[in-house]
Amino acid sequence: MDSICNSLNMIKLILFFFLGVNSSFAFLNIESLRQERSSEHKLTGSTGIRLNDQKGNVDKTQIQFNTLNMMTNGRSNFIFLASYRYGKSFSQEDTRQGDLHFRYTRKIAEKTFMEVFQQTEFNKFENLTLRVLAGGGLRLQVFNNDSASLFSGLGAFYEKEDLTGKEDPENPRGNMYLSYTYKKQTYNINSTLYYQPNLEDTSDGRLRFNAGIETKFLESFSQVLEYTIRRDSRPPIGIKKTDSRLSAGLNYRY
Repeated sequence: MDSICNSLNMIKLILFFFLGVNSSFAFLNIESLRQERSSEHKLTGSTGIRLNDQKGNVDKTQIQFNTLNMMTNGRSNFIFLASYRYGKSFSQEDTRQGDLHFRYTRKIAEKTFMEVFQQTEFNKFENLTLRVLAGGGLRLQVFNNDSASLFSGLGAFYEKEDLTGKEDPENPRGNMYLSYTYKKQTYNINSTLYYQPNLEDTSDGRLRFNAGIETKFLESFSQVLEYTIRRDSRPPIGIKKTDSRLSAGLNYRY
């Protein structure tokens, strides 16, 4: 009984800490999840929700939801990701963003995979009313063992954007990435580098680097710390080219 009470008190303490963190966008990295050893036809993933309400010297409210889910069926792998974040500061809305991502991956050779994906997203305070994209490509295994793995990807997608105060672009983009994961029993470290050039004008490119550490505890929970930096050579009017975020969170794993 004492051990159960101690575990519950620990959960309460951790929840209190993370719900009070003024974090940005955090979720279990896709690369970390897709390399988990999971049973076929079994849903694997994590879901988290965070609330932050501050009054006094700082008047700020935030709510954030994220879920990442995967199912494997033989050579096929299905991933669904969703997130939403809303916030106010001094009674003024300053955050509203969300995205949905679907990905299908199929093994076609010993170290080669085919993948197709579709993504829908919006970010009010980056003047992005809507972005819809769909594409595909190849995923190549450089190495993969019990403790570490490295994968690369090469493909393309077509996107259409609805921007505030600017002509709405639509164009094809290349999609190249490198993903490294270091795995231990209780934690894993992962990093992913993306480069997405406009195939009609290669001077227009997007670069994104993501690094994170996930620590597992009490079998069904994980603590996530994540750093992301993005650079867009041609962002919407009034939006900075470089944006970085450091976030921390707590997820329920299944």
